[in-house]
Amino acid sequence: MKRFGCAPMMVIAALMAVPLLLTACGEKEEAEAPTPAGTAVASPEASPAVEEVPGVTDTEILLGSHLPLSQTPVAAFAPVGDGMRAYFDYINDVEGGVYGRKIKVLVGDDHYNPPDTVEVVRKLVEQDKVFAIISGLGDETHNAVWKYLEEQGIPDMFLATGVHKFTEPPAKTRFGGIPDYQIEGRMLGAYVVQNYDGKKIGVLRENNEYGVDGLAGVNMGLEGSNVEIIADEKCEAMTGDVTAQTQRLKNAGAEVVVSVAGPVQSANLVRTAREVLAWDVPILVSGVDVSGIFIDLAGAENAEGVVSVVFGHQVYETDHPGIQKHIEIIEKYAPNIEPSNFTLYGSVIAELMVEALERAGPDLTREGLVEAAETIRDFQCSTCLTPVNMSPTDHRPFEIEVYNRVEGGKWVAFGEPVDFETTKE
Repeated sequence: MKRFGCAPMMVIAALMAVPLLLTACGEKEEAEAPTPAGTAVASPEASPAVEEVPGVTDTEILLGSHLPLSQTPVAAFAPVGDGMRAYFDYINDVEGGVYGRKIKVLVGDDHYNPPDTVEVVRKLVEQDKVFAIISGLGDETHNAVWKYLEEQGIPDMFLATGVHKFTEPPAKTRFGGIPDYQIEGRMLGAYVVQNYDGKKIGVLRENNEYGVDGLAGVNMGLEGSNVEIIADEKCEAMTGDVTAQTQRLKNAGAEVVVSVAGPVQSANLVRTAREVLAWDVPILVSGVDVSGIFIDLAGAENAEGVVSVVFGHQVYETDHPGIQKHIEIIEKYAPNIEPSNFTLYGSVIAELMVEALERAGPDLTREGLVEAAETIRDFQCSTCLTPVNMSPTDHRPFEIEVYNRVEGGKWVAFGEPVDFETTKE
C-alpha cells in the first residue's frame, strides 16, 4: 500500500546551522513520563523466556527525539516533532500501527543547548527506555550525544544534521537524515565550474564543522577546473550580520560567491550585496537555505536567481498529491499546527522510520531495525524528488539532489538530478 507523507526538505538543515528569527506555533510536549518498556516476559511455564526489548511491547513502539521546544527563537524548530507525531498517528489510525504496535514518540526539550541535550537523551534512554532515537536535531547538540548512543547500542535514526563524521565512516547504529554537507558543497562547486569556468570565487562559511565540511565539498567540486577560491570569510552561527564579510569578498575581487551558512547569514549577504554594495554578483547558497525564510529575509527581488540544491518538494507546491496529503494529515492529527517545511521534514523522517520498522518484521529488535534500514532500496517517499537507498556501508538516505533557484519569490527545481549515490546494487 502506498503511504503518504512528505518530502524531506533541505530547509531542515537550517535548524542546525543557525537559530531562525521565528517563534514556535502552539504548545510543545516535553519528554513524557516513563513508559514501561519491553515485550511481555514469558510465564514461568514457558521455555525459553522471551527476551525483553526496551521500548517495545505487544501494543507499542516507543521512540525518542531531542528538539528545542520552549526557548525563543529556536522553538521555531518544534514543528519537526509535530510532523513526526502526526504521521505516526496517521499510521496508527489507518493501518493500526506496524504489526499491531502503535508508534509513540517522546520529544525532549533540549533548548538547542548541548548540556541539555545530554540530560534529555540520557532520560529518554535510561528512564523512559525508548527503543530508538529519531531525528535528533542539531550539529552541536547531537555532537554531545552521538558517541553515547553508539556505545549504548541505541539506534540513532535519521539525524537532522549533515555533519560528515556522523556517517563517514558508517557506524552500525547511526543513520543520516539530510544530505551530507560535503555533498552539498560538491554540487555547488560543480555548478560554478559548469557555468562560471575560470571565475574567481569568494566563500562565506560558518566557523564550525558545517562550514568545514561545506568548503571541503566545494573544493571537491572544483577539482581539475580553472576556478579559484580567492577569499574565504568566516562567520559565527549565532551572528546574523555578515556585512563586513560581504564587503571584504567584494573588495577581494570575487566574481562568484558561495555561502555555506544558515539562512540568516546567507540572506544578510544577499541583501547587503544587492542593496548596500550594489553588487550584482552570482550567488550560490547551501541547501540549508532553501526555505521561504531565506527569501523573506533577503527580499524576493534581491534573492532572484540565487542557486542552491534540494531533495524534496516545497510545502507550497499544493498541486502535488503528496503535499496535499501531508496538509490533510497535519490538519487532522495536529490541528493547531500550520503545515510548513518543518512539519514536512518531520513527516518524511517518520515515513522512513515506518518503512524500516515494516522491513524489520514482527519480532522487533534494535539489531533487526538497523539491519532492515540497511536493506532499503529505491524507496520513493511521498514527495521526494529522488529515491532513498542505503546499505551496510551506506547510512545516508539522500545522496541524489537537484539544483534549484529563486524565481518569482519561490524556489524552483531545474535540471537533471545529480547522483552521488554510493549504494548501487
